[in-house]
Amino acid sequence: MSGAAVHRKLKFGPFELSIGERVLRRDGQALPLGDRALDILIYLADRPGEIIAKQELIDRVWSDVTVEEGSLRVHVAAIRKALGDGQFGSRYIANIKGRGYSFVGTVAPLGGGTESRTAKFRHQGRLPVRPVMLIGRETVVSEVSDKLRNERFVTLLGPGGIGKTTVALAVGRAVAEEFGGEVYLADLESLTDPQHVAGAVATSLGLALKSKEPGLELIDLVRSRKLLIILDSCEHVIEAIALLAEQLYQETEQIYLLATSRELLKVEGEHCCRVLPLDFPPDDSEQTANAVLRYPAVQLFVRRVAAKAGSVLLTDEEAPFVGEMCRNLDGMPLAIELAAGQVAALGLKSTASRLVSRPELLKLSHRTAVPRHRTLKATLDWSYDLLSDAERIVFRRIAPFVGHFTLEGARYVAGKLGEDTGEIFDAIAGLVEKSLIVTRLDDGQQRYRLLDTTRAYALGKLEEHDELDVISGQHAKYVAELLESQREMMPSLPRARRTAAYSDQLSSIRAALEWSFGRRGDDEIATRLAAASAQVFLELSLLIECQAWAEQAIARLGIRNQNSRRAMEIYASLSSVLMHTEGSDQNVRASFSRALEIATNLGDIAYELRLLSGLFMYSHWTMDIRGATDIAARSRELALKTRDSDDMALAESMLAASNHLLGNHIIAQQHCESGLRYSQSVPRFRPGQHLFHYTSFLLIGMARSLLYSGLLDRSLEYAKLAIEEGEKSGHPATFCRSLALIVPIFLNMMDTRRSDQYIAELSDLSAAYSLKPYSAIATGLRGQWLLLQNNLLDGISLLKRALEELHAQRQEMLSMDFVCDLAVALTKVGGQEQALRLILNAIDVQQRVGKLLHMPALFRMKGLILASRSAEHHFEAEGSLLSAIDWAKRQSATLFELKAATDLAELLLEQRRVPEAYKHLRAALDRMPTGIVSPDHERALQVLNRLQSGTKAVG
Repeated sequence: MSGAAVHRKLKFGPFELSIGERVLRRDGQALPLGDRALDILIYLADRPGEIIAKQELIDRVWSDVTVEEGSLRVHVAAIRKALGDGQFGSRYIANIKGRGYSFVGTVAPLGGGTESRTAKFRHQGRLPVRPVMLIGRETVVSEVSDKLRNERFVTLLGPGGIGKTTVALAVGRAVAEEFGGEVYLADLESLTDPQHVAGAVATSLGLALKSKEPGLELIDLVRSRKLLIILDSCEHVIEAIALLAEQLYQETEQIYLLATSRELLKVEGEHCCRVLPLDFPPDDSEQTANAVLRYPAVQLFVRRVAAKAGSVLLTDEEAPFVGEMCRNLDGMPLAIELAAGQVAALGLKSTASRLVSRPELLKLSHRTAVPRHRTLKATLDWSYDLLSDAERIVFRRIAPFVGHFTLEGARYVAGKLGEDTGEIFDAIAGLVEKSLIVTRLDDGQQRYRLLDTTRAYALGKLEEHDELDVISGQHAKYVAELLESQREMMPSLPRARRTAAYSDQLSSIRAALEWSFGRRGDDEIATRLAAASAQVFLELSLLIECQAWAEQAIARLGIRNQNSRRAMEIYASLSSVLMHTEGSDQNVRASFSRALEIATNLGDIAYELRLLSGLFMYSHWTMDIRGATDIAARSRELALKTRDSDDMALAESMLAASNHLLGNHIIAQQHCESGLRYSQSVPRFRPGQHLFHYTSFLLIGMARSLLYSGLLDRSLEYAKLAIEEGEKSGHPATFCRSLALIVPIFLNMMDTRRSDQYIAELSDLSAAYSLKPYSAIATGLRGQWLLLQNNLLDGISLLKRALEELHAQRQEMLSMDFVCDLAVALTKVGGQEQALRLILNAIDVQQRVGKLLHMPALFRMKGLILASRSAEHHFEAEGSLLSAIDWAKRQSATLFELKAATDLAELLLEQRRVPEAYKHLRAALDRMPTGIVSPDHERALQVLNRLQSGTKAVG
């Protein structure tokens, strides 16, 4: 066992299992567990999700003695007791009836605290890192945690501004350890279309949905996980979220739900916890400073005033006013915060007297008495009355912004109050002072936001003044212009910053799109915005949403924009989405072709290259080798015109891939080397300029071509670089492609450990982002891996499934690799006829489409199948193996020549034709690069030794 294996540590829930120390800890404290129980736990936890037969466990743990199954049950019970299995729904060890035991908890290796590659692309909805200020909510947090533990589904009920989200976040942090950190916040505040509910929840989990039934797809993706989802602000999409929550509750066992809403969801499994106002001093109680400060409402008030006005020391004289104000505001946290802002500006007595003189302002509207967006109307009316005319205008006109906005955005949307722009800026400053706008500092720039209830109130004022459509249109124009202005700048940012910026803009983008495409919208603005926002949705992997807006935009382009740059961009985004979600069908080609036609007419060479990169990938996937070769050549002609190193690297990557598929490995290597030289002269790959990541593609091409050429050490070096580059790209599809095309190299070297790791990553990542072709490839690669373990039946099943899925999606990546290994496995289990039909059909198809890469392997498989049948087929088998050698020589595929020559030598040795066998094998070994060690090389040398012994005997 390696040192790394000895010192490995596994983390699940609050537990840490040290394999080297043979100790189980919880919160740093060692738990008492016997040696046999530890052996069982280590064996199960090291294979999470696998079903381990009881006899296998007994043989493993009691290898030196004979025991009954009852002994195993006793030790499993001891483990469950130590783990608290079943408490808070935590399940670690499951008894699979009739099959064995399985470790079903979420296991993470501990290795310096680094995050797995797959995790980097997921979990975008984790709880905010900022601390939650909790005043007077400790008891309710504890009660909700207990109810959640027992019931799995809890709704925090209360009016707007009561503090439901604060409580939910506090509960999430309180139970996070029990979920292994798997706690996610789905903020539904910005949603206006109920159809996007499942997608929004999936996005918070780091998942991208592609199905036309997103709710069912989401359930399938999370069914096996244990996690807590906080569904925040449900009331405005109540029916859609109720349906989804009920499905999640009914059809999963370890998904816990914590909802915040102004009304009950009224579905199965829901348990209600009302969030009550903060306690405030009764009017008949002692009113000294020390006495009133014992109440949470007063504590919140004083802290908020201090945040606005600096340090505050509450005096006995002021205490009765504060107590009265908190009573008049019913202990509502948001109302208290608003009042605190006025106190900081106007003083305590002035604010209190204003509330007393306007008794209708003292009571907040109850949730059930008014429409949902009118919550806290009385308090907001009061704040609104204090505004200047300019502040009122700006206040209502910034209402279309959902989330944060800048001063420049406010200036653009609020319009002209006068010729002086400073008037708008002064109004914003006044609104901040009066607590109607909250602020945040990002990279030295102040950003502003209306709270949800405040924004709803401002929208009402906008409607009252008959400005809703005009200002919403202005907001949509601003969003479009902002996105257009970012096109050159955003790609140069690191991916983490780019993603954060796009995520921050997403809510306002959606609001602008929904108004533009709505009943009172504007087609001109709508199509412009759809084109400008496409890159945002693509970058955030919101592919289904991108497709929906693009299809609506195409229907509304009109005659004026049919051949415009806008149309080109919309068709380009649609084709890119369809290629990854629907498989490579004719809709993809039609969209690409239309966009290319417009780009050519516009003379936009850069965009033409971008589109050609996508169309090349389409042709590459669908075995249109001649089409891919033509596109590569056309791309190089365009790149020579632009003289851009980025474009040249792209063209070289296409030429390399085309030549690799044609079997021209030496030429493919030359194009890869040329492309890598060009890419090194470019400061950074520019995301969005081309539709695939050419640097990783070039490294993949080098690794695979070098493998075929027999330069295995260099192939492994480039394979590792390709994996690193794919991960570094930050794009799930790019990383999946790197994994899919590099794993065969490790399988060929029989590196089962690394292959197993990468296949698992590919499977997880493709499932998380619904990248169906890569999910099918992961299945096929797992089948190949099982064959290396001599698990023929399971390997055959997975390979067949992968080929069916790839065929249904018209994706051919790695399909011939799977066909070859499937044929070998079928031959070993007696299915020679089925295997031969499979190979003969593959040879015919590959020759017909001009994909010659796999000809050496296919003819070799044909020879092996024929050789396995009977002696009368040996002559035909010999001919097929000679054809494989000939194809390999023509392609300079030295490794595959060696494979076929070794098989031929064994066949000839059976016929006692030792000199011929020696000649073929010696020639193939001589053509292999010197100093190379591999399983194929070692096998060839073993056969050569046998032949040399036979030669001496003959002599």
